[in-house]
Amino acid sequence: MSKKPASRKRPNSWESADLRQEQHEAKRRLILKQAAVLFADRGFHETTIDQIADALHVSKPTIYYYIDSKEELLYDIAHTGLADLNVALSRDQNAALPAIDRLAQFFTMYGRLILSEFGVCLALISDRSLNPQSRRRLRSLKKQFEITVRTILDEGRQDGTICVDDPKMFTFAIFGAFNWAPQWFSNKGPSSTDQVIAAMFEVFRKVASQKSPRGD
Repeated sequence: MSKKPASRKRPNSWESADLRQEQHEAKRRLILKQAAVLFADRGFHETTIDQIADALHVSKPTIYYYIDSKEELLYDIAHTGLADLNVALSRDQNAALPAIDRLAQFFTMYGRLILSEFGVCLALISDRSLNPQSRRRLRSLKKQFEITVRTILDEGRQDGTICVDDPKMFTFAIFGAFNWAPQWFSNKGPSSTDQVIAAMFEVFRKVASQKSPRGD
């Protein structure tokens, strides 16, 4: 009596497609992360695609399978970092908290970004290396986060937890301080990333919570 051939499970084309897409995005993200490290360490113009490929132990054509140019790499590093921050804010920020605590939450997440591989590259490499169109798109994305902070400051003036006379200048100052952190922070130091972020924000918390001498 002949045996029936073992039934084969037909591959689900949608699942296979999803898996391939996940693998593609994971590999592309690895390329972006390695490029971010090299750009920050060596400079954008001094880093070559060959060096990125060597660091990943892949061929140069492999890199070009995932990206079209070095400039695209730089743009995608910045865009991915800011997109990650946007996802974290959408997922984790608690709208029920007082404004000063939401400001702390925002800069905890922003600090983690700016001290990550993507963020360090974003802070250290000028966007002037991008073409004008890419530079405008990137600056527009950054502007949205400034608007978010300005909104929190306005809400803090309403709920009494923030007393800032010049929200625009405060926003410039706090972003400036955090954007400068990659210049001096070392993850080999005695303090963790979150400890440094908390200490930095505490300086601004005191400023933001201090009532105007005019009693406004």
